[in-house]
Amino acid sequence: MTATTPVASTRQVAMTRVRWTVCALLFFATTINYLDRQLFSLLVPFFENDLRLGPTDLALINVSFLLAYGFGMVFVGRWIDRVGTRKGLSVTFLLWNVASAAHAFVGSFGGFAAIRFLLGVGEAGNFPSAVRTVAEWFPKKERALATGLFNCGSNVGAILAPLLAVRIAEAYGWRTCFLILGGVGVVWIFFWTRFYRRPEEHPKVSIQELAHIRSDAKESTESLGVGEVFGMRPVYAIAMAKFFTDAPWWFYLTWLPKFLVSEFKLTPTFMAYAIPVVFIVADIGAIGGGWLSSRLIASGRSVGTSRKLAMLACALAAVPVTAVGHLVDIPSVGGIPSVYVAVAIISLAAAAHQGWSSNLYTLVSDTLPRPAMATVVGIKTAFGVVGGALFQIFVARSLTLTGSYALPFMLAGSLYLVGLLVLHLLLPRVEPVTPRRRVPQAAIIAGGLAMLAGIAATQFTLNRPPYASVEDYRATRTGQLSATGAPTEGPAARVGWMDARWYLWPTAQGTKAELVKFDRDGRPVVENRGAGAKGYAGPSAAEVQSSRAPGGGQ
Repeated sequence: MTATTPVASTRQVAMTRVRWTVCALLFFATTINYLDRQLFSLLVPFFENDLRLGPTDLALINVSFLLAYGFGMVFVGRWIDRVGTRKGLSVTFLLWNVASAAHAFVGSFGGFAAIRFLLGVGEAGNFPSAVRTVAEWFPKKERALATGLFNCGSNVGAILAPLLAVRIAEAYGWRTCFLILGGVGVVWIFFWTRFYRRPEEHPKVSIQELAHIRSDAKESTESLGVGEVFGMRPVYAIAMAKFFTDAPWWFYLTWLPKFLVSEFKLTPTFMAYAIPVVFIVADIGAIGGGWLSSRLIASGRSVGTSRKLAMLACALAAVPVTAVGHLVDIPSVGGIPSVYVAVAIISLAAAAHQGWSSNLYTLVSDTLPRPAMATVVGIKTAFGVVGGALFQIFVARSLTLTGSYALPFMLAGSLYLVGLLVLHLLLPRVEPVTPRRRVPQAAIIAGGLAMLAGIAATQFTLNRPPYASVEDYRATRTGQLSATGAPTEGPAARVGWMDARWYLWPTAQGTKAELVKFDRDGRPVVENRGAGAKGYAGPSAAEVQSSRAPGGGQ
């Protein structure tokens, strides 16, 4: 007689629905997860000037979180596969809530980078636990819907975050906001630890519901090594699809508040109501994407065809977001204020991403053994955050050079089609696989280090300061501008929180006035928009020209 026999013998024959209560707990965990991670980007307009954080600083803080979240998920997911979801999610949940509240006690670039790293490690436990739990509690025909439902929590958290955060920050300050909202989620642990058990061990699950949960063909429960997991082809297909398509989502999560406030001159309060619209629509996409593939399966199509058709619909729905960056300088479109058009298009793109994500997560359980699922979710998330980190670096560079979000939005709308193509090439057929070979641990470690080195090299190449000092600027810029002499130092100005100064260069075509702003470390950066830069405060272009002192530079 097994340990679970007494529990099974007392079960009712009538069909119960305990599995949906488990799904509800996952939904609330995911809601809190996204509420906590959203606080930083929402509160950037409240502290970026005081803390002197520029685009590159914000990007690197985001990268700190992403790398901890993604690479931490590989190890956290593996740990959860060993200890189980009940303990694994409890521990990681507590860690990320403590880290979220601790944001209240830091106030520098380094401090934020460190605490975001810790938050990423804790939050890495949510999705591996949730995907493994769905695989334990739901048959395949219900997994896409269950995944879509718990994944809705990400959008609900993103909806609640601006509504709560902006009000608290305006009333009590941004530090208090982190402290309050970062600490309230701990209550969830009480309900999770009291309620959650495996289906075979849960006293409220009837025999009929247990039979429904286990209605699929028997799956192996034998533990798999990381090398064996990496030896299965679907892992690479799903991971590469995640690499290309997580970047737009992280872009929306981390830059959307700043984009709306700085580009459309919205107040934080207006922004707090605009962002929930985006994620309410995204909720529809999360459920709709899972529903569409499930509906296609019910109509007789294969699992693989159904998942890929649903993902194609999502990829096409994301394409219009390529135009959003060009709406900034257009007052209206067809009589509708351009900001409303931008929010509508971004909402559609967010819905498309969530529908895509619901199906991509479900492909894990469609193709891979259950004992490896949390590990695989960790692996694919690591690939996703590498793509997201590279995109963050690209956004910082684009904003520094052009002052525009046009290029990031154009790329964001294109990546889903690329991701689907790569997925189909690597995984032409969707079917369960078993491990047939083992990848050496040394090769896995080398691959991880190569990805980290790629991120570091990209950051160094794209976002290194163009000039180390004013002297370096004056010496290097002479050749770049083909100047005929040294520059004249013009009047001082400001661009946002950054100090700035005008320099007037003598060239064969006449005098070229150039605005130079100084980063947090006093290094010069050329502002190509001059007096038209956002946040500029200083003399007009005409006043700058008239200020030129005769006789050359200083």
